[in-house]
Amino acid sequence: MPDPSRPRFTPVVLAASLLAPMVGSAAETPQIQPLNVAVIKATTGLCNRGVWCHVDKAGVWVPKTRVAILSVSVAEQAEIALYVDLELSTRPEMYQCAGDDANGCIFRMKYAGPGLYDYGGTSGSTYLGSNITTTNISFPPGYGVVVPAGTPIYVHLDVRNQSLIDLKVDQDAWLYYVPQE
Repeated sequence: MPDPSRPRFTPVVLAASLLAPMVGSAAETPQIQPLNVAVIKATTGLCNRGVWCHVDKAGVWVPKTRVAILSVSVAEQAEIALYVDLELSTRPEMYQCAGDDANGCIFRMKYAGPGLYDYGGTSGSTYLGSNITTTNISFPPGYGVVVPAGTPIYVHLDVRNQSLIDLKVDQDAWLYYVPQE
């Protein structure tokens, strides 16, 4: 038999007491924090057909303050007969990131256009498929790649022009960051 002097908690009262802290926090709208964007313009310059065009420091951005990079976005080229290997790092040359020695290494991507069907023609191309995509990386909430003020961030490019024409290859890398105090 229940003790009348002891307070009784019904399931409704218990549920309301457990949910009260969540209702208060859910009603509050999180404040939007400013996010900065830097765009690194990179280029190989003119890349002749059938040639590998390797350019270390193809583009550079030097943050004026210490920054935490939260996300990176690199759009692929519309020219679908390119093979592109792109590295974004504070290293002065490409391919220096390895194993435990990856300090300053931010982002790496590769893309290759679809197969270029060579039918022996001297003009025009037949492509198989498409490569019109964008490559992104976002770090988990609360994490970012921290780069000290004044440290250059480079875009390194290694491009093979498999097109039937000479191309000027331009590649942008978008960095989304917040300043660190």
